[in-house]
Amino acid sequence: MSVLKPEIARKVDQFIDENHDRWAQLGQKLFLVFKYDEKKGRIATQIRNLQQMACSATRFADIEDFVKNQMGKTGNREWKDVGDEVLSALRELRETSNTLADDTADQMAVRLRLARGWVRTVVSEYLYQVAQTQMRASA
Repeated sequence: MSVLKPEIARKVDQFIDENHDRWAQLGQKLFLVFKYDEKKGRIATQIRNLQQMACSATRFADIEDFVKNQMGKTGNREWKDVGDEVLSALRELRETSNTLADDTADQMAVRLRLARGWVRTVVSEYLYQVAQTQMRASA
């Protein structure tokens, strides 16, 4: 993987910051779709799986393929409800990488950095919604 030039890294971080609130809305939607098991105190495994995939992927397409794979599984209604929106967000990240970097290797590195910033925002919001639910339940 290529090491990003500082000016490209700053642009990527700026894009992540500028889109934080919009991506947090997707995290809220994931919470509504995937829920939270209050009785067992468990968060949705699928959310952690998405996070793990985005953080460990060496290719951006692996993240897209993960979502498509989950959508295609029988009985996976949740991913069918939210998968297209997740894929749309990932497509936007792919397109943005092409505007932030000219070199193909840099574009690949930008995509992964964008995806990791995006997933941190989405999952953090999901977990914040879990915490809000827990606090309301204990009040």
